[in-house]
Amino acid sequence: RKWMYLESIFIGSDDIRNQLPQEAKRFDTIDKAWLKIMLDTAKNTNVLDACSTDGRLDQLRTLSEQLEVCQKSLSEYLDTKRCAFPRFYFISDDELLAILGTADPTSVQEHMLKLFDNCAGTALACAGLQLRVLMLASCSI
Repeated sequence: RKWMYLESIFIGSDDIRNQLPQEAKRFDTIDKAWLKIMLDTAKNTNVLDACSTDGRLDQLRTLSEQLEVCQKSLSEYLDTKRCAFPRFYFISDDELLAILGTADPTSVQEHMLKLFDNCAGTALACAGLQLRVLMLASCSI
């Protein structure tokens, strides 16, 4: 499960790979080893054979430990972003990764109510090299 979560982050986001190059390399190594295990298992689908292959348990434990290291580094990276902009504490890791993983400033739009009270969205206007942001208040009738 952890591999699937981290795969979408490290394989799917060039920005995260650039921000965490060592962890991206580590994940690539984990990914290759995991895919090799899965290919070997696909060749022989007998569960007892797949599980009792010499060194398989140690290999899976090592991969799990390496995934923990990747997860910890990712969490530390997200914490630095939250320290830089404390309102990011109001959104989940997945939502923060969605914001950070894109160069599109409108990607924050769907998270505005969680980031700012009484804010339904933003209106963005680009004037040359400047980006102007207008906060749109929400009101209930």
